[in-house]
Amino acid sequence: MEKKTLLVAFSTQKGGIGKSALTVLMASYFHYVKGYRVGVIDCDYPQYSIHKMRERDKEIVNKIPYYKEKSFNQFKALGKRNYPIERSPAPGAIDAAKKMIDEYIGESPDVIFFDLPGTLNSEGIVQTLIVGLYFLPDLRG
Repeated sequence: MEKKTLLVAFSTQKGGIGKSALTVLMASYFHYVKGYRVGVIDCDYPQYSIHKMRERDKEIVNKIPYYKEKSFNQFKALGKRNYPIERSPAPGAIDAAKKMIDEYIGESPDVIFFDLPGTLNSEGIVQTLIVGLYFLPDLRG
């Protein structure tokens, strides 16, 4: 049986309830603790909070030697790098997932998490969920 990438989307009827935090916690747990190959598509326009958090972390690590050393030691101990985080507007989320699957280092990711905008009535959310469900078998070719 051919392995398929599992797509997991977090969305709610109301913004500000911890959807992005849940996405990061789940992605980090599956990647760093359970050893799965994970990716995140941040569709939470306009803030793209997960992507911005990663960029802030990179900036701090590159500027402050103490954090650079800590980061190096952590990744060395884990034996792996960060999981990729890509930004995408919600209507382009499935295409971003296809691209991530094609470009993932090594094998395809086991799981791609989507952090969708704060409410289901945001443009492209329902369409993205339907297209993702309908075309899920075709994402890897």
